[in-house]
Amino acid sequence: MINAVLIYSTRGELIVSKLFNNSLKRSISDIFRIQVINNLDVRSPILTLGSTTFHHIRSNGSDSLWLVTVSRTNANSGAIWEFLYKFNAILDAYGLTREEKLKEDFMLCYEILDIVLGAGGIPLDTELGSVVSKISVKPVKDGNNLSDPKSLTAANLSSPGLSIPKFLTRNNRSMSQDLGTNYPSSFSWRPNGIKYKKNEVFLYVNEKINILVSRDGSILKAYVDGTIDMTTHLSGTPICQFGLNDSPNVEFSDSPWLETPEFTNKKAIPKAAAGSVMLEDCKFHQCVSLDKFNKEGIIKFVPPDGHMELMKYCVRDNLNLPFKISPIVTPCGSAVEYRITLKSLFPNKLSAKDVALHIPVPPGTVDCKINISNGKCKFESEENAMVWRFNKYHGLTENTLSAITVPTSDTTRLTLQQWSRPSMSLDFEIVMFSNSGLVVRFFRVVDKDEKYRVVKWIKYISKSGSYEVRY
Repeated sequence: MINAVLIYSTRGELIVSKLFNNSLKRSISDIFRIQVINNLDVRSPILTLGSTTFHHIRSNGSDSLWLVTVSRTNANSGAIWEFLYKFNAILDAYGLTREEKLKEDFMLCYEILDIVLGAGGIPLDTELGSVVSKISVKPVKDGNNLSDPKSLTAANLSSPGLSIPKFLTRNNRSMSQDLGTNYPSSFSWRPNGIKYKKNEVFLYVNEKINILVSRDGSILKAYVDGTIDMTTHLSGTPICQFGLNDSPNVEFSDSPWLETPEFTNKKAIPKAAAGSVMLEDCKFHQCVSLDKFNKEGIIKFVPPDGHMELMKYCVRDNLNLPFKISPIVTPCGSAVEYRITLKSLFPNKLSAKDVALHIPVPPGTVDCKINISNGKCKFESEENAMVWRFNKYHGLTENTLSAITVPTSDTTRLTLQQWSRPSMSLDFEIVMFSNSGLVVRFFRVVDKDEKYRVVKWIKYISKSGSYEVRY
C-alpha cells in the first residue's frame, strides 16, 4: 500500500527515509523535492508521475515539515490521508514536528514507523494511546506526561495541537465487518481492564436546523445537521447496538419495537418523531461496524471509554419546524414600522430556552419604540438590531411585537431604499424535540457476563443553526 515514507524539512532537506519496497531507491526523494518543494506553482496535496503517487501534508508547529508517502499501486487515498494525519499527531505528541528535535531523535521516528506500518507498508495501528504503550519512551506534551495510555484517546487527538480533519472518520482497524460474538479481546481505541462500580451510557442526539424563508413565506432551503454523541462509563469490553427509524418500512405509530422492554418508557420518545427519516451523508466513528449498518440498519460497536462523537448525518426532507416567524416591515417616511408574530409549533408540553430573535434595523437608527406581548426586547446599537429574548418559550404559543425606529435627522427615504434588509435570525434550544423526527428505537448493551447491568440515558437536543427569515 505505502511503498515509502519521507520527511523533509521546510527547505527540502531529507531527514527521515523509510522504504518498504525494494524496487524503490532513495533517489525517489529527489523527485518530490524538485516537483513539489522547489516548485511554487504546485498546490495539490497529491502528485502522480507515471505509476508513482506522492501524498503529502505539512506537520503541526512552526517548522511545517513535509510528511510524504510514496505508493506505486492503486492505493486507497483516504486511508493514506488518515495515516498521514495520525502519524503527524503521534510525531507532535513526541515533539518530533520540530526539525531540530527530529534530527536529534530520528531513531525514535523509525521506531514509531515500525509500529504503525507493517510489511508492505500497510497501516496497522495509528491510535496514539496504543502506539505509546508499545514504545519505551513516553511523550511529554505541554509539560504534562502523557504516559498513561488510557488518557491518550481520540479526545487528545482532537486538541488544537493534534488536529485531524473530521472527514477522516475511518481507521484501518475499525469494525468494518460484523464481528458477531467472536470479537477481539482488545481494540486500539479502548484500553483493557476498565472497571466501574456503576455502568452508565449517555446518548445525545444533537441537531441543528438551518432554514431560509423568503419574503413570500416559501422555504428556500431547509436541512438538519445532526450528531449522535455518547459518554460511556462501562466496565470490560461490551458491545453496544441501537437502531434508528431511518428505514422506509419503519412506521412510528404501529411499530412492534414500541412494545419491547427497551421502550417501556414511552416518554423517552420525542413528540415530534415522524414515521421514518431519510438520513444522508452518514459518517461514523471508527468503532462502528459498517457491514451491520448497511445490511440491517443497526449501529453496532465497541465504544471507547468516555466521550465520543459516534455519528454525523444530514436530513433534508419532512422536517419539523419549531417556530414560524411572520414579519411585516413597512417604511413610514424616514422611519420603519415592524409588526412581527412569533409562533411556536412544537407540543405545548415542551419549552424552548434561550430564545432570541434578532431584527435588523436601517442604518442611522438611534433608538426604537417597542411594544411586545411577552419577553424582553431592546435596541442594541452595536448589532444595529432589536433583540427579542425569552428565557423560556412554551409550545403552541404566539407572541407579537410592534416597533417603530427612531432615525437620525439626516436619514432619508433614499437611505431606506438602499438598505439591504439583512435577514432576521432566530436562536433557540429545545430538549426532547427532534427537528428531523429521528428516534432511537432500541438500545442494548451486551457483555460476556450475563449479570452485566447498565443504566441507559437518551436525550434529544435541537438547536438553531442558521434560522433566517427575509422580509
